[in-house]
Amino acid sequence: MAEHRFAVATAVATFALLVIGGLVHATGSSLACPDWPLCSGQLFPRMEGGVLYEHGHRLAALTVATLTAALATLVFRRRREPGLRALAALAVVLVLFQASLGAITVLYRLPLLVSASHLATSMAFFSLVIYMAWRLRPAATAPAPSPVPAGARRVAGIAVAATYLQIVLGAFVRHTGAGLACNVRIPLCEGALWPAWGPARLHMAHRLLGVAVALLVVAAAAAALRALPRGARLARAIAWAAPVVVLLQVAAGFWTVTSFISVPVVTLHVALGAALLANTLTLFLLLGPHRAASSAPGAVAAGLAPAAG
Repeated sequence: MAEHRFAVATAVATFALLVIGGLVHATGSSLACPDWPLCSGQLFPRMEGGVLYEHGHRLAALTVATLTAALATLVFRRRREPGLRALAALAVVLVLFQASLGAITVLYRLPLLVSASHLATSMAFFSLVIYMAWRLRPAATAPAPSPVPAGARRVAGIAVAATYLQIVLGAFVRHTGAGLACNVRIPLCEGALWPAWGPARLHMAHRLLGVAVALLVVAAAAAALRALPRGARLARAIAWAAPVVVLLQVAAGFWTVTSFISVPVVTLHVALGAALLANTLTLFLLLGPHRAASSAPGAVAAGLAPAAG
């Protein structure tokens, strides 16, 4: 269905936008365009230096906003389910709110809470679009397997929440300049597990929560693999991928520190964080019941069916 394809395209575009946004901060380009929505009074400035990253980020954001509007239009024209329409409306609200935060970030010269909220909202929007793609997917034609134990899905849900919180905490680390508060000492911070001053504590809180997230993700993957039937190939592939992605993310976090926050490395760290959020959320959805969608435009969901994987 067109609305499902648009939701997938919007999720992919949002992932690219998140990576570009990471480049904007990593390259120190956040104020390369001192005004908004134009860049030094121009709609299409010369795309070089910091302007390439900052204005390129705005153009990517405009693309995501356009896709979101198209997705909402398709949902309202083709679907009658109140829940789906509410999700489409929420996506539009979130993308407009995100744009407003971006404007405030520039016009008020990068206030900490606004900059961190900008990332938090973008990750919430990313999660929402992934959920919409799940809700809008065509009905599975294969027989539904037996429902998985609720405990496996609960652990996956906790892993999703912890991953989101870790990403938001990482935004505070980045925007407070605490990325090198512990110099390049790993795993301790100047020989201490819990240092005595603020930025170093924030940095270590990010490290410690990262360890907790890694353990939760591995536990969620293990529980899912035990619970899922052999025929649930997609769900099992997502479960196998989860520990790989989280270990790569932890490694990228340490590499970010030891590379003195190298631009390519910190951008990889941001990309892996978004990929991990997408992975854990998808696993959570694949482990539980979903509302079966009809391929006929305007059809109302027929009922609940366990995920086929």
